[in-house]
Amino acid sequence: MQVLGLTWGDWDEPVFDLHPDIILGADVLYDSAKFDDLFATVTFLLENSPGAVFITTYHNRSGHHLIEFLMVKWGLKCLKLLDGFSFLPSCKADSLQGNIQLVEITLEKGKPK
Repeated sequence: MQVLGLTWGDWDEPVFDLHPDIILGADVLYDSAKFDDLFATVTFLLENSPGAVFITTYHNRSGHHLIEFLMVKWGLKCLKLLDGFSFLPSCKADSLQGNIQLVEITLEKGKPK
C-alpha cells in the first residue's frame, strides 16, 4: 500500500503515475473555495483508475448544495454509506449544525473522458 499526500489542483509528475483503488479523504471538505480543485483532482484520478472510489466524510453545515452542483459538473456520483445521526449518540448528534455523512464518490457511468 502506498500513501501519498495530495494538494488539490496541483498535479505534478507523481500524480500522473498514480492508479489508486481507493482515495481516502479525511477532513477535506471544509473550505468551499477548494472544492472545485478537489473534485478536479479526484475526477482525474478516478478516470485513470477504472473501478476506483473516493471515500470521504461530508459535513453539510449550511444546507448549501455546492457539492451536488460539483458532482454534476465533474461527472461524479455520490453514494451515502453512513449518516452521522445513525451512529453518533443523540447527545452528540443534537449538538451538530447540519449532518455528517460518510460517502463513496465514483465516476458517473457513461461519462465521456
